[in-house]
Amino acid sequence: YANSAAIDRERVYWQQIDQAGSTPLPKDDDAQETTLLRDSETVTVQWTGQETELLLKQAHRAYNTEVNDLLLTALGTAIHAWSGMEQVLVNLEGHGRESIVPDIDITRTVGWFTSQYPVVLRIDEGQDVSQRIKQTKEGLRHIPQKGIGYGILRYLSEPGESAAYRARPEISFNYLGQFDQDFQHNGLQQSPYSIGAAVSDHAAMNYVLDINGMISQGALSLTIRYSAKVYRGETMERLAGLFKSSLQEVIAHCVAKEAPEPTPSDLLLKGLTTSELEQIVAQTRHVGEIEN
Repeated sequence: YANSAAIDRERVYWQQIDQAGSTPLPKDDDAQETTLLRDSETVTVQWTGQETELLLKQAHRAYNTEVNDLLLTALGTAIHAWSGMEQVLVNLEGHGRESIVPDIDITRTVGWFTSQYPVVLRIDEGQDVSQRIKQTKEGLRHIPQKGIGYGILRYLSEPGESAAYRARPEISFNYLGQFDQDFQHNGLQQSPYSIGAAVSDHAAMNYVLDINGMISQGALSLTIRYSAKVYRGETMERLAGLFKSSLQEVIAHCVAKEAPEPTPSDLLLKGLTTSELEQIVAQTRHVGEIEN
């Protein structure tokens, strides 16, 4: 697949992402040596069961979004409020279960293959919540094959070319999904016992901020792992608070929106920008709502 014609369509996209670059995150203290897992601390953000239910069941109607669209909008907003950055490079994790090779049936397998790929979150000064959600959603919809091609190009293409795919995001983000659903209709339950250390304490931290989230017992929580040699606890508490309030704002905005609003990726007509579609919506409002 790495050397097939199919991935040619992805090559230009990933090269553009690599060339976009990113400003380094602000740090309390630039650690000179490699930061290790043993030096890390965590801060956890939790939303209420009611907020989580609104996120899952009502918020997506406004712009035909998925959970990651809204979570990453909130993350980009929080990073912007914290650092002033208008472009943030994030390593996004996916399950890697895309059907890319003909005649290979993955439905008889379980688990994650894990794909990792860089995503650029753009948050422009002066944008309202609606514009931020649309911009994030459209950016994610333009990712080819849900990102699986980036790692394939990086590790499996010709040696000279694979050297090109070397984006270095400082943030990693992984939303694991709804664990409640997995336990509802079978005899499985989550173990109360610790699994122990999955990785050595002496392993290097791959990211400045490593964010993992899931929904368990009806509530969304996200944990930010960071190095205590790089950040003070109060700095991360502030970022966590900004993340919490940003997502609350996103949820409230979406739930309050009376009529759903399509974005360009929802339409059969390709090539429209968000601003062009907004102009068409405004010009045709007297006729009715655009469905397609």
